[in-house]
Amino acid sequence: MSRIRRIARKAKARLTAAGRRALGRPSGPAILMYHRVNEPGFDPWELAVTPAHFDDQLAWLKRHRTVLPLVEFAERHRQDRLPHDAVAITFDDGYACNGLNAAPLLASHGLPATVFLTTGAISASHEFWWDDLERIVVGTPSTVIDLEIEGRPLAFDLGPVGSTTAPAAARQSAYTELWKAMRLLDPVVRRGLLGDLARRHGMAEAARPTHRSMTTEEVRTLVDGGVISFGAHSVNHPALSELSREDQQAEIVTSREACAALLGAAPTTFAYPFGDYSDVTVDVVREAGFAVAVTTDADVVRKDANRLRLPRLQVGDWSGRRLGAALCG
Repeated sequence: MSRIRRIARKAKARLTAAGRRALGRPSGPAILMYHRVNEPGFDPWELAVTPAHFDDQLAWLKRHRTVLPLVEFAERHRQDRLPHDAVAITFDDGYACNGLNAAPLLASHGLPATVFLTTGAISASHEFWWDDLERIVVGTPSTVIDLEIEGRPLAFDLGPVGSTTAPAAARQSAYTELWKAMRLLDPVVRRGLLGDLARRHGMAEAARPTHRSMTTEEVRTLVDGGVISFGAHSVNHPALSELSREDQQAEIVTSREACAALLGAAPTTFAYPFGDYSDVTVDVVREAGFAVAVTTDADVVRKDANRLRLPRLQVGDWSGRRLGAALCG
């Protein structure tokens, strides 16, 4: 073959690949990870997708992908017959907006999803701790915030409140440092610290409507609706690998039992809080009776993927077209 023909063939191959990307050909089956479907406000972890963008993403997925319930996705993977364009939609934590905003949009497009419940937060009057901390640090009228964590005094100069959707750098930095300091605390100790912090700095303790968790009644209503299925996500959303095996068992097994009591059947799917897990965690999840567990490891689901360590792709506040580009990358 002449050099010119080889160059032409390579050019044609590149054009063909570009054409496949333009048409939305998938790079492989994928599990999508969401948290909140709501207006973002200040969103330090980029967990929120607006309802308008979520609607657009679902429309794109319906046109270009085979969207499956997570349990069916995993079963087809086990049988080595998972479509190359398969997608499963998942939500972590159990925010109320999953039912209020996401479920009606999923129903309108006829697409299923799985919500992983942090069972200790169901019907709670307060927010998830990372949201509560953000609410206090960003919104307090105080210009200085101080507390003691495990005998270590901490104080931060916050400056004026300014914008609560794009707070000043000092407040964002204080939030990040306090998040790191609180991440591994005992949940009861941490809740006490946050409650005291809110009271001392002039903040209400009630959850914001945009950030609250589902109630028991809302979960049961979604079960009856048939669009949402549920999995477990621990009791207190800890970093599991930092706990002893016994404490991991308590978090994982108790969350499964709580889901079973609430849903009428034990869930078979689990999501690792913070995407944090170890080999011990995976063993405990298997022993607890889960058939499928998902991580936050960013990848498509390959044929040799371990079904107790399935990767997921976090979805941003994107248009449907932008989601398509991410899936075809």
